[in-house]
Amino acid sequence: MSSQLTVTIDKLAIGGAGVARHDGLVIFVPDAAPGDELLIEITTKKKNFAEAQIVKVLKPGPSRRTPPCPIADRCGGCNWQHLTEDEQRRQKQLMVQETLAKFLPGMDLPFLPLKESPLSLRYRNRIQPKYSRGRFGFFARRSHEIVEAKDCPITEEKLTNEFAKIKAELDKKFRDTKETQRLEIYLDQSETPKWLLMGEEKEGVGFSQVNRFQNEDLIKTVLEWSEGADYERIFDFYAGGGNFTFPLAEKYRTQQIVAAELDSKLVQKAHEKIQAAGSLNKRMHYYLSDVASFMRRTQFQSKDLVLLDPPRAGADEYVMKALAQGSVAKIIYISCHPVSLARDLKYFFEAQAARSSSKPLKLKKIQCFEMFPQTDHVETIAELAVDTP
Repeated sequence: MSSQLTVTIDKLAIGGAGVARHDGLVIFVPDAAPGDELLIEITTKKKNFAEAQIVKVLKPGPSRRTPPCPIADRCGGCNWQHLTEDEQRRQKQLMVQETLAKFLPGMDLPFLPLKESPLSLRYRNRIQPKYSRGRFGFFARRSHEIVEAKDCPITEEKLTNEFAKIKAELDKKFRDTKETQRLEIYLDQSETPKWLLMGEEKEGVGFSQVNRFQNEDLIKTVLEWSEGADYERIFDFYAGGGNFTFPLAEKYRTQQIVAAELDSKLVQKAHEKIQAAGSLNKRMHYYLSDVASFMRRTQFQSKDLVLLDPPRAGADEYVMKALAQGSVAKIIYISCHPVSLARDLKYFFEAQAARSSSKPLKLKKIQCFEMFPQTDHVETIAELAVDTP
């Protein structure tokens, strides 16, 4: 096979690359758009697939556009700015649908329309730029070279307005230092811009979701989907700082609220919030624990609501099988990676089928949320509940 080929991009894959086929070989091409006719060069060849880079765009696909950011073709932060927003959303929905269908063959997948982000630019309230010897910006794609940035169009202007001042302070302290400085710039809970070097103690926890505008709708959806049963206990696993825990406690004012989170700083902040609320002291329990260990000490019941919001790696096999053995009323799973979501649902339904439950949970709703426009990342919510008469 020649190292240079002409291909047409069919669709986009998880990770953001375009997918092309040549003589039965699947080829992944970063920075591609659906419908692109490309001259590509193979960079890596494996048994079942290959990776390539674009040599020339021979004919652009209908959704290819000029990126809104002038450094988008070099910066490693956004990998889909060359696509129209409509196509980004279409591809995200398609990726999640195809991934779940692969892991759950034959199962009904009741997808709702994707929820658009209120903002496709200026939505991030937390970013991690880099600094080295007078260069302030972001790592280039697949590199530790810094692409200089005076602005970042996906970041809230309250933060980007601070770039020049922050760079001036870094110039004074680190201009002659060889090591690359890694920063976090964020809005705190009062929407005040703050910054620090990675590894430093934060004075306070910022927003729990980097897209606070879309996070409001995410919380609202979780609360709406939680309805429909008479719960006695509500569990929030991988609870973070309580992004969902406290809204659930506000909605369900008589139930026991139980949260488990492994980050000690987030648990401490949650405890402070519980103490400040006063009324939550007796019915909210916020534990410092990994979820699997916590589940080994917990007996689930038929009137329990369980919320899962794991990191990209998802929940592990034990967690899903334990839930399948527990006969809970409802599970709401918030996922930030389609593959881990699909795998975890497979674990759950296989374990539930082996148990032959009299009231099995079924996949009732699935909805994608656009939390990170201009990138391939997608948030997905799935509801598992018993059939109601």
